[in-house]
Amino acid sequence: MPYLIYAPETPNERVYELKLGVNTLGRQIDNTIVLLEETVSRYHAQIDVSPNGVTIKDCRSRNHTYVNQVKVDSYQLRDGDAIACGQLQLKFVHSLKKSQSKPVGDNQELLSQNFKQIPLPQSEAQLENLVSQKPSDDSILKLNSCGSEQQTVNKLKILLEVSKQLCSPDEPDQLLHKILDLLFQIMRIDRAVILLVDEESQQLQPKATKLREHLVGDRQPYSRKIVNLAYESGDAIITQDAMRDLRFNDSFSIVREAIHNCMCVPLKNYTQVIGVLYIDNLSTCVNYTDEDLEFLSALANQAAAAIHMYRKFHRREQQLKQQVLELKIQIDQAKKESDVAEIMKLDYFQRLQQYAEQMRNKNQNNMT
Repeated sequence: MPYLIYAPETPNERVYELKLGVNTLGRQIDNTIVLLEETVSRYHAQIDVSPNGVTIKDCRSRNHTYVNQVKVDSYQLRDGDAIACGQLQLKFVHSLKKSQSKPVGDNQELLSQNFKQIPLPQSEAQLENLVSQKPSDDSILKLNSCGSEQQTVNKLKILLEVSKQLCSPDEPDQLLHKILDLLFQIMRIDRAVILLVDEESQQLQPKATKLREHLVGDRQPYSRKIVNLAYESGDAIITQDAMRDLRFNDSFSIVREAIHNCMCVPLKNYTQVIGVLYIDNLSTCVNYTDEDLEFLSALANQAAAAIHMYRKFHRREQQLKQQVLELKIQIDQAKKESDVAEIMKLDYFQRLQQYAEQMRNKNQNNMT
C-alpha cells in the first residue's frame, strides 16, 4: 500500500498508510487525515488510491495544493513526490524504508473508526505574528487582516499565548504589569487599570496602571462608580459615551477624566470576584464592539486564573516557611533537652549534685 509522510525528515515526522479508495486531507476532524495547520483548508485535498494508480485532487482550497512546487488541480502521484497543502509539507511514497517510522494506526487497537491520531502544528504561533500594528477601524483588537474564520483562529491562538506567558509564578507587581503589557500589545487602548479586592476591607484597590505613550496623569484614570458596578454585579460593563450614560450621570470622575469609551470586566476565580480590569479610550472616534468585550472578558478570565494561582502559590510558600520555622524550633528544643540529659549523666554533674545536697543538709542543721 502507498503511504503519505507528514513533515518528512523532521522530528515531527508521521507516516500514514493510504487506504484503497478516497483519502481526504484537511483541518476538519472528519477527514481521513487531519492536518491542524492554519494554511490548510477544512477540506483541502483528496487522494484516490486505485489499482491503476494514486491521484491527488485539490478541493478548491484557499492556499492550493502543490506537487514538486507546482500548483495542481489533479495529478497522478509518483514515488517520492513532494506535496504541499498550503505551507504544510508532505511526501508520497509507494513503500517504506526499514528506517522510517511505523504508520499511524498500524496496530489493530488503533484501527477503530472512533480513533484519530492528529499531529500538532510544527511551530508555535508567536504573539507578534498574530497582531497587527495597523488595526482596523471596526475593532480595537490588533488582528492581522484576514477572513473572519482565520481571525477566530488567531484570537484563540492569542489567548493560548497569553495563557502560556502568565503561567510563570512572577512576583505580584510583575504579573499585573505583564497582564497590562500584553493587553496594550493586543488591543488599541489608551489607559488600563487592574484593581484587586483588599482581603481586609473588601474594597477595590488599584494595583497596576498603564497609559499609552505621551499620556500623563497623577490621578486615578477610571471611574470608581463604573468599577464598583462591575465588581458588585459580576457583569462586564461597556459604554460608548460614559458622560451621557444614565447609569453614571452623577459620577464626577467621568467628567474630570473625560471618559467617553470604556469597558470594565470582573476578574473571577472559581468562587468569587477578586478584582476588575478597566480599559478606556480618550478619543470619541473609537467604538467598542461586542467582539471587543467578549475578547477582553476571555483575557480577564486568564488574568484572574493567573492571579489566583499566584496567591495560592504565595500562601502555600508562606505556610511551608512557617512549618520549617516551627520544625526548626522543635529541633532546637529537642537538642537542648538532649544536651541537658547528656550533662546530667556526667560524673562531674553527679558529684556537683551530691555536694549541693550536702550543703542543703548542712544549712538545715545549722538552722535547727
